[in-house]
Amino acid sequence: MLDDDAVVPSGLRHERFVLTPLTMDTAALDYASYMASPDVIRVHSDGRWPVQGFTFSEDLELVAQHEADHKSRRSFAFVLIAPSGAEALGCLYFNPLREYLSRAEAPRHLVDKTPFDSAMVTFWLRQDQQNTDLAEIVVETVNEWIIDEWPLAEHHFRVLPAERSSCAALDRLSLRKVCLALSGDERPYIWYQSSSGINRPRPSAHRQDRADPAWSGEAERG
Repeated sequence: MLDDDAVVPSGLRHERFVLTPLTMDTAALDYASYMASPDVIRVHSDGRWPVQGFTFSEDLELVAQHEADHKSRRSFAFVLIAPSGAEALGCLYFNPLREYLSRAEAPRHLVDKTPFDSAMVTFWLRQDQQNTDLAEIVVETVNEWIIDEWPLAEHHFRVLPAERSSCAALDRLSLRKVCLALSGDERPYIWYQSSSGINRPRPSAHRQDRADPAWSGEAERG
């Protein structure tokens, strides 16, 4: 997703949470948070991620892959740690947007217009944090962090309608809400697009602004 010479932020510190890469060092906290959130995990993954009977050893295998992808800059996984350092509050993922759109059989013009250094941003928060203001704080802080510090051409948050706290938090930001019909992935994802449609200046041939038909030409939900 990012070149070797791109400067990747090491993390983010906020008074309510600390974002740090998901590694073997943070795996135990991540696993405890994951297992404490069965309903959240089922909704976030649309039932694809295991919960019942999922072991720490199995989690370590997944964390090792996340860590390898992070180091190779193919994708980036972060764990949200409480300021005390005693517990995890959830996870945040940056995955290559263009690769996902291609895999999901998006229209060719949409894939071609999506820069390689574009991210699909997803996250989940621990089950006991669902009725707090943490989701709103996380999405606002992370969105600003991406714009200010990440060398990404674009970023798009992706959620399912059943992720109510996440949807409500994203609705409060000045982001554009779009629904795409993807023949290779029929889940009813809602996408939230930055108002500018781009984070950093790029040559005009690659620019994708608010009016770009690659996104606005699809079925849109207001």
